[in-house]
Amino acid sequence: MKRLLTILLIAISFISLSQNYPVQTILKGDSVVIYTVEQNQDIELLLANQRSRVAFYKNNIAKQQTIIDSLNLEMIKQQDKQQLVIDSLQAVANNLQFTLKNKFSNFDSLQQRYDSVSTWLYNTASSNAIIYYSYTKSTVMAIDLASYIIVGHRRTGNFSVARRGPVSDDPYWKNYNREMKDEPNEDWLTYYKDRWRPTQFQFPYQILPTP
Repeated sequence: MKRLLTILLIAISFISLSQNYPVQTILKGDSVVIYTVEQNQDIELLLANQRSRVAFYKNNIAKQQTIIDSLNLEMIKQQDKQQLVIDSLQAVANNLQFTLKNKFSNFDSLQQRYDSVSTWLYNTASSNAIIYYSYTKSTVMAIDLASYIIVGHRRTGNFSVARRGPVSDDPYWKNYNREMKDEPNEDWLTYYKDRWRPTQFQFPYQILPTP
């Protein structure tokens, strides 16, 4: 009777356990979990799906990384090309700056020479000087006539000069010519007959009085 009761209790226990899987128990000193075959198949299917998803995500990440690496490489190439263009433009700019600097330097030199020539021409002309070219010296020479009066002869067309005063008065007459703006009248050429009339030339550029 006791043996039958024990078997009955074990059967009831297994029946109750079979209805509440999975169960956790101790087997040979280790904690184990007992599943049914169907539960085990469901777990295997779930794990297989998870592994498939992980593999898919890894593959997708690898593809994305490949695309990113390709874009980074292309970006580096484009940056290198842009740097080459920048370096080329910088070289052109430096060359242009150097050329402009030389041109401005030449311009400054020409401007100084022009100013010097303009000043010399004004000072010389305001002193009623006679300008001529010296072939022996290869330059322009001038005879200062600031202290002289130029007299023209209507009949002969000849010019003559007469001194205004001693050499000591030369600075006075120089200033006089400039301050009084002494110059021949506009119609002075009509004083001469056509046969003896001198030819008048004008400098091709305007020259302002120097201070």
